[in-house]
Amino acid sequence: MSILTQVTDKMQKVGQHAADEAAITCGAIQRHRKFTGSTLVQTLTFGLLQEPDASYTDIAQTARALGVDVTRQAIVHRMTHETAETLKMTLETAAAQCITPSPQTLPLLSQFTGVYVQDSTWISLPNELSSEWKGSGCRTTDNKAAIKLQVRFDVLTGAFDHFRLTDGITTDQKAEQDFDPLPAGSLRLADLGYFSLDAFEKLTQTGVFWINRLKVQCPLFDENKETFCLHKYLRATNAHIIDLSCFVGATKHLPARLVALRCSEQAANKRRRQIISDAKRRGTLPSKEKLQLAGWNIYITNTDKTQLTPIQVATVFRVRWQVELMFKSFKSVGKVDSSRSTKPDRILCEVSAKLLTQLIRHWIMLSTGWRCIQHNIIKTAELITHHARILMISFHKSKTAFLKTLRNIKQDLLNSDCGEHRAGKWTTYRCLKEAENP
Repeated sequence: MSILTQVTDKMQKVGQHAADEAAITCGAIQRHRKFTGSTLVQTLTFGLLQEPDASYTDIAQTARALGVDVTRQAIVHRMTHETAETLKMTLETAAAQCITPSPQTLPLLSQFTGVYVQDSTWISLPNELSSEWKGSGCRTTDNKAAIKLQVRFDVLTGAFDHFRLTDGITTDQKAEQDFDPLPAGSLRLADLGYFSLDAFEKLTQTGVFWINRLKVQCPLFDENKETFCLHKYLRATNAHIIDLSCFVGATKHLPARLVALRCSEQAANKRRRQIISDAKRRGTLPSKEKLQLAGWNIYITNTDKTQLTPIQVATVFRVRWQVELMFKSFKSVGKVDSSRSTKPDRILCEVSAKLLTQLIRHWIMLSTGWRCIQHNIIKTAELITHHARILMISFHKSKTAFLKTLRNIKQDLLNSDCGEHRAGKWTTYRCLKEAENP
C-alpha cells in the first residue's frame, strides 16, 4: 500500500469513525442536531491547522465550509470539557495508528535498522486544570497544571512510534517505561533526562545500540574496575580526542565506551557562563569539576569502535537535534503551547486539537515526500498550513479528492525550497556525509 493511500485511510479512520465514537463516549454529542462527532473534530482540527490563533468566528466559518451552518455563539458553547475529552480520545486513536514510509539511506546511519530520537516537551495549562494534569509540583513555580508530550520517531522513516501525553510532573525516565521495545540493531538517541543505567543495560541485552551524554556525577571505573577520575584525567591530557573502554555506575558496573572530544575555547566559555547562570538562578554554586568538564563533549555508548569513530559518535549524536526541530515546528507553526483565550476548557480543547493537527500534518508531510534531515521541517510545515483549507474541503468531499490534493502538495514540495540549504552551512546531513569517510 502506498504511503498516500495509507495516510488517506488513517485520516478517514481518525477524522470520521474514531471522532464519531469518541464524541458519543465522552458525551460531546448526545443527539444529532447540526454537529456530529466527526464534523466537530474536523472543524476544530482543520480550523486550527489553517489558523492556530483562530477566533470563535474563524472556527464558525470553518464549520460552514464543512456544511455545518452554525454561529459564533454555537462554537463558544461547544468549547466544553466533553469536547476536550473527545479530542483527547481522538488524538490517542491517531497516535496508535502505524504509518510505514520506506526508509531513506543516510550516511553513517544506514548501518542501523532504525535511528530513534526521543524527547519530551512541556505545555503549561491554567492552574484550574491541576486536578486533571499535574504540573511540576515545584515550590519555585506557579505551574500547578501542565502536560508533557513524549515522542519518539525513526529518523530513517520519519514516522512516530510513540506520541503520548503525560502529567507535567512525570519524569522522562518514568515515562520511558511505557515506550515499546526498540528493534534489535537500531540506535537510540536521547538527552540526559532519559539517562538510566538500567535502561542502557536493557537496551544492550536486546541488541539495541545507544549513545548518550555522560552525567557529570556518574561514577566511572577503568578496565580493571578501579575508580577512574575523568576530571583529573582530562585535566592532565593534551589529547583532543579520548576513546576508552570503561564501566559505568557505582553498583551497576555497566560496560561501555567513553568518548570525549575537546571543544573550542569559545564554546567552552559559553557553556561555563550558562552553567554559572543556571546555578545562580537556583541559588547554588557550580562545582569546579562541572566547569572544567564543560570544555569537552563527553559521551558513553555501547557502539563498537569498528562501527563509529569518536568523531562519528559525536556527529551521529547531533541527529538528536531533529526532535528539537520537531518541537519547534509544533510551537512556532502549530502554536500548541499558546492560546488567545484564558478559559480553561477552551485551552484544553485547543491543546488536544492542535496536537492532533500536528500529528495529521506530520502524516501529510510523510505522504508528500518530506524526509527527515534532508528537508527543512519548519518550511515544510508552513507549506502544509498554506494548503489547510483545500485539505479540509477535499477530505470532506471524498477520498479521491483528498488523494488528488495530497499529490498536488507533493508536487509543490518538489518545486519548493524546503530541501535547499545555504551554501557553506554545516547542516546535519553535510556533517554525516563528511564524517562517513574520515
